[in-house]
Amino acid sequence: MNTYELINMSDPYTFKAPDIKIAGVVACLLSTSFGARQVDPADAEAEQTPILFGWDQWLSYHNIDDKFVDNHLSEIADAYDSFLIGGLNQRKDAEEMLAMLPAEKREEWKANRQERHRSSLNKIGEAAMRKAKAFRQAAEKQAVNEQKEIVAP
Repeated sequence: MNTYELINMSDPYTFKAPDIKIAGVVACLLSTSFGARQVDPADAEAEQTPILFGWDQWLSYHNIDDKFVDNHLSEIADAYDSFLIGGLNQRKDAEEMLAMLPAEKREEWKANRQERHRSSLNKIGEAAMRKAKAFRQAAEKQAVNEQKEIVAP
């Protein structure tokens, strides 16, 4: 899993994604005025998504369409779940704290941290949390439907 920076004019955010395609979908679905750039592991040749303009061409070049999204619902949900406010160093500190918390307290802690560190009215962290839930629900529904197809005569 690579760490990506959400490129935006607001507060800094980082998130995890398996590749630039998933990172790009995640950024684009939040806003086409955002972009994504790999920051860890650092790679001078790391690919970056468009910011503001060029999304149609980039998505087409990477063969990303509705079917791609449908085939990667869980990965997209995981990427949205991984959103944390702050740069790479702050992310590492937050990940250490999250690892020490019981699972049922992590979402609350992330939400409180987001609110404390947010300097703009743009609630990117909250939007990412909502999208994570929506994509997770879609993935679960898809899995149930696929299971029904396997069992059906």
